[in-house]
Amino acid sequence: MIAILGILATLVVLAINPAETQKRGRDASRLSDLATVRKAIDLAIADGKTLSGTVAVPFTGTSAGSRDASLATNYVGMDISKYLSVLPIDPRQSATNVTLLSDGTTQIAAGSMVYSLSSNGKTYELNAYIESSDNTAIPANDGGTSATVYEIGSNPGLTLISP
Repeated sequence: MIAILGILATLVVLAINPAETQKRGRDASRLSDLATVRKAIDLAIADGKTLSGTVAVPFTGTSAGSRDASLATNYVGMDISKYLSVLPIDPRQSATNVTLLSDGTTQIAAGSMVYSLSSNGKTYELNAYIESSDNTAIPANDGGTSATVYEIGSNPGLTLISP
C-alpha cells in the first residue's frame, strides 16, 4: 500500500513539473511587469513627457540600472513616478546561475535576465526574455523580431532593437 502511494505521489510530481510551473509563473510576472511599465510610459507621454533618445542616438536602458521611477536616469529614461513608484525587475535578474530560455537552447548568463527599453525619441520598445517552453507562442506572436524575447511598445514593427 505504501509503495503504491509512493508511486502515485511520484507520478503527480512528474505530471505537475514544478520547474516548468515556476518558469510559467515568472513569465506571468514578466508580462504583467512590462504591461505596467508600458501603461506608465503611455500615461506620462499623454501628460506631455517625452521619450529619451533620438533617431541618431537612441536611448537604451536595462533594469540593471536605476529603478527610481522619479528619475530621468532610470531604465526607461523618463520620470514616470506619477504612475509607478518603483520600476520592476525581472524575477531572475539576481539569479546566480544560467537561465535556459523558452527555445530550450538559448542560455542567459547569471544576472543578465533584465528588462530593457529602447527609444528613438518617438517610439519605444520594452523587452523581456521568456523562459517557459509552454510560452513559446507569446514572443512568436508579439509582432517582434525574436522568438525568445517578448517585445511590446509603441513601434508598430517593433524593430528598434534586435536581441
